Order: sequence, then structure tokens, then C-alpha cells
Amino acid sequence: MSSQFAGKFSVVIPTLQRSHLLREVVERSASHPLVEEVLVINNAPIPLDWSSPKMRVLQQTENIFVNPAWNLGAREAKSEFLAIVNDDVLFGPEVFDECARILHRGRFSMAGPAESCFGYPKQGKIGHRIAPFRSFKGRYGTFMALRRTDYWEIPEQMKIWGGDDWLFLMQRRPNAVLVNTKFETEMSVTSGSPEFSATREESLRIARHVLLPLYRTRWWHRAVEYLDRVRS
Repeated sequence: MSSQFAGKFSVVIPTLQRSHLLREVVERSASHPLVEEVLVINNAPIPLDWSSPKMRVLQQTENIFVNPAWNLGAREAKSEFLAIVNDDVLFGPEVFDECARILHRGRFSMAGPAESCFGYPKQGKIGHRIAPFRSFKGRYGTFMALRRTDYWEIPEQMKIWGGDDWLFLMQRRPNAVLVNTKFETEMSVTSGSPEFSATREESLRIARHVLLPLYRTRWWHRAVEYLDRVRS
């Protein structure tokens, strides 16, 4: 890897252009000094264009759905770190700084927002802690930062749901949650659309079939579950 991409982020943002926050998410990400490139996987037929040299638009001929778009972005990315970001989530610049610190230290595989980051005022300095085992059941998947080498390609049959669960459970080390920083999201502005309701149950069935065998297959799964019980 060239020094240009070491310690930097490739930001992967799939979109169907349903979110009015898309441009703001992209431009905020591209403006950060730790972001080397922003890859927008455009699943919509309407072209997208940005003047920033950091921008790459991967235009699709049809909607490949969110999990295949993540896989594509991870394959195309050049930087040491990945940030997989929803097109409808806003956060402060300190998030990239904290995630870079986490990933450099190497104790955790992946970092995403704790539920307390949503809808609450920011208190204190941004930090992180070990992620509760069921973090992926919340809004963790709206922003996930990890080393590119820790990305596990999501099975092709999982098109819409369960990709964040898969990435969380497959990591060789425990994951982290960010705390004391504010995230805002419209959440599921695309996947919650009526056009996806017909495939929802089938997609969830496929995801459960793939994900259930993963539980407790990593050394840290039981340890983190135990820690959660102690904390509760």
C-alpha cells in the first residue's frame, strides 16, 4: 500500500438518491483530511457528479441493493481503512479522528455509533468502549469503520438486510462503539420504502439462515455476552 493511502479512509456510500442528506453526507466526508476517497455506489439511473478529486461514482446499470454495494465498494477501495456510511446519516468530523485512533491501536476490529449517540445531546469528549454483543440490532450499521483487511465479503444471497450483522459477527476481535458524539439519521429512508416490502420477509429469512450459525463462533462472542450480563 502506498503512503498516500496508509492511515486514511475510503468512504463507501451506496445510494438510490432517496435521501435529501446525500450531498451533505458526501461533502462532509470528502472534506475530512483523513478521507482519501469517497466511493458513491449509485444504484439509481440518474447520474451523479462531484467536482472533488476525492470523489468516485460507481454507476450501476440496475439496483444491486445495499449489501452487494458494500462488497463492491470494499473491493474498489484503496485506503487502509474503510468507512461504510449510510446516505442519510450526519456526524461530526471528530468521528473519523476517533475511528482512526481505534483502528491504529488494533484492540478492536470495527467501530460504529452507540445507541446513545442518536437523539441525545453530545456530552464530554468523544470516546469509545467495547460494543455490546447486540449492537448490530440498533443503528450501528449506519456508520461502520474497519480496516480494509478486516472486511468479510457479505454472501451474495443477502441483498438488503443483515450485512451489518454479518460484518459485526465475523470479526476476529471484539468491536467498539463510539460514545459522547452526536449522530443524526432518517434511518431506512430507502430500505423502508413500499417497493421493498414484498421482498422484506424473504430477505429476512435468508439473512437469518446465514447469520444464526455465526453466533458464538468467534472467541469473543461469549466473553462479550458475559460482560453484557455483568453490566446489566
